[in-house]
Amino acid sequence: MTSVDGLPDLPGIDTADGLRRMLNKPALYEKILRDFHARLIDAPQVIRAMLAGGDFASAERQAHSAKGLAGTIGALALQNAAMALEKVLHNGETPSETVFAEFDQELRTVIDGIAVGFGIGPNN
Repeated sequence: MTSVDGLPDLPGIDTADGLRRMLNKPALYEKILRDFHARLIDAPQVIRAMLAGGDFASAERQAHSAKGLAGTIGALALQNAAMALEKVLHNGETPSETVFAEFDQELRTVIDGIAVGFGIGPNN
């Protein structure tokens, strides 16, 4: 399904908000969404690997980046989940499975929606 602005329906993303942040330029917004997909597709695995290696600072930076990028594209639920993860990591704690699962689930919703909406295959 495509909206009036020519963008596909993207679960987990307020496209009106994201488009407004991109100065109502659909082509720019699509580029940012595709970049988001490429940069964050493996974020949960990357963060888990950093935590396994005891690198809480890098894991926190990853969560912080995810939070900012989610806000940029209009993915509020993901932004909130990333913020909760970042806060736990900032305190030097290992995130509970609940906190991590919420981040992972919200990210999956957004990543999968972008992939379907823009026809991005597993190797794109």
